[in-house]
Amino acid sequence: MFNRGLSLDQAPPISVIMRFFLTIPLFGLLASAGLFFADLQTVMYWDTPSTAAVVHLLLLGVAGMAMVGALFQMLPVIAGAAIKEPRYHAFWIHLLMAAGTLMLVCALYFDIYILLHPAMLLLVGSLGFVVYLMLGKLLGVENKTPSVKGMILSVSSLGAGVFVAILLTLSFMGVDLGLDPSVLRSVHVHFMLPGWIGILVMAVAFQVIEMFYVTPPYPKAVTSFFPPALFLLLLLNVVFSSLFAAIVPFLDLAIALVFAGFGIVTIRRLMQRKRPVADATVWFWRLSMGSLVLSSILAALSSFGDFSGLFFASALLFGYFVLSVIFAMSYKIVPFLVWFHLNAKGVMQTPMMGDIIPAKKAMWHLWIHLVLLAAGLVLVVTPYGWKMIAALLAAEFLLYGANLVRAMRIYQSLKDKGIL
Repeated sequence: MFNRGLSLDQAPPISVIMRFFLTIPLFGLLASAGLFFADLQTVMYWDTPSTAAVVHLLLLGVAGMAMVGALFQMLPVIAGAAIKEPRYHAFWIHLLMAAGTLMLVCALYFDIYILLHPAMLLLVGSLGFVVYLMLGKLLGVENKTPSVKGMILSVSSLGAGVFVAILLTLSFMGVDLGLDPSVLRSVHVHFMLPGWIGILVMAVAFQVIEMFYVTPPYPKAVTSFFPPALFLLLLLNVVFSSLFAAIVPFLDLAIALVFAGFGIVTIRRLMQRKRPVADATVWFWRLSMGSLVLSSILAALSSFGDFSGLFFASALLFGYFVLSVIFAMSYKIVPFLVWFHLNAKGVMQTPMMGDIIPAKKAMWHLWIHLVLLAAGLVLVVTPYGWKMIAALLAAEFLLYGANLVRAMRIYQSLKDKGIL
């Protein structure tokens, strides 16, 4: 199950990662509630503050928590970069990040704009420290594998996205920066979505797809070229957004082609796996890559004209891609962490990984996730399906949260019964 490049002896305590993962369903439920009680304008127009509030609940509260928690696990295990005092750092990063996200969302959703000031300080402090801490550790790694290089570019994109977010927030507060807010918003979105999240998913997939599903390795051209190509395209996007905007659609097309290529290669790898049984996590990965490919195609088409419907559909599919990856990784990582840490304590009653989160529970979640995709097609046609989307999201996050809590209850009930 484990291959070269893993260093499990440096794995952080399970509480470090689960602190972030257990917060994901809570923010997911808040996003569901925000969407359910939103008015029609919020659903139809993407440039309203309330829309931004719901989007940030998903991107910071759900995806952000998942990505930062995953980095705490991957740096020592995949990159071999041990983080000193991981409990201490995780506690403060998680606390400030959660508080900052809640303040930002309240400021935007309820028009309490005075909260933007502390929200910006908390988020810049927490995410900025994530960049400082983890980028420093990654740059110090001697053997920089494609996954390590991808994580370096991903965390660098996070740093750039946070910096642009500061400028965007100042502009929103009325500070004249001499910069076009729409350009700032586009640059911010590019660095946070294709940059931070997209490149990190690539870096993780290069390692875990082969490891968990016993597939052939990714082609060297993909692992060596795709992440740096994406990062270069993002940098070019910053330059040409201000100097020569006519080039930007072609850069977006190139970004879309890279993502589509990565999705197709990953689907192909999953088809070549040596274990024939397709559990829920395989299907979550398939759904994620399929939605990424389709999202990339629609984004490329929408770049060359005023096709707001295509852009809307592309954005929804990208969000579905991110959620699918989070669920796929969670249902592999969490049972393994519980099993690994109980074994490390010498617990004789340690259950099999398949019993920690039963396959049936994960499949129930998968079915809800599939229905959510179908309901999303309704939302593309008419905005009046948003309450159904919100209800399905709530059901999905409730079941997801219950599965994670079940896993942690198993750990808590057995952790003191070890012989080591």
